[in-house]
Amino acid sequence: MNNENKTIKVGDRVLWRGAWGKDAPRIATVLDMELCEQPRMKFGIPTNEIFYRDKDRTVFTLNNGSWAYGFQIEPTYSYEELTNQEGVST
Repeated sequence: MNNENKTIKVGDRVLWRGAWGKDAPRIATVLDMELCEQPRMKFGIPTNEIFYRDKDRTVFTLNNGSWAYGFQIEPTYSYEELTNQEGVST
């Protein structure tokens, strides 16, 4: 799925992988996020929404008590988003 124009917002549910991305994915909700100058920085400019393409420069606070770098986060998709892809049949 092409995520270039998609966004991640505070309140969105995401798939989070703990242990620096090595754990199995678990669903979490984004409580806060900061857009950073470079990937893997821990502090940046607070924001309520980012483009997916900027997620690797973002640090997220999640409802499970954890924080995460962008590489640990993937968006979740609704059934409609998954089945409306070109070439996907239901």
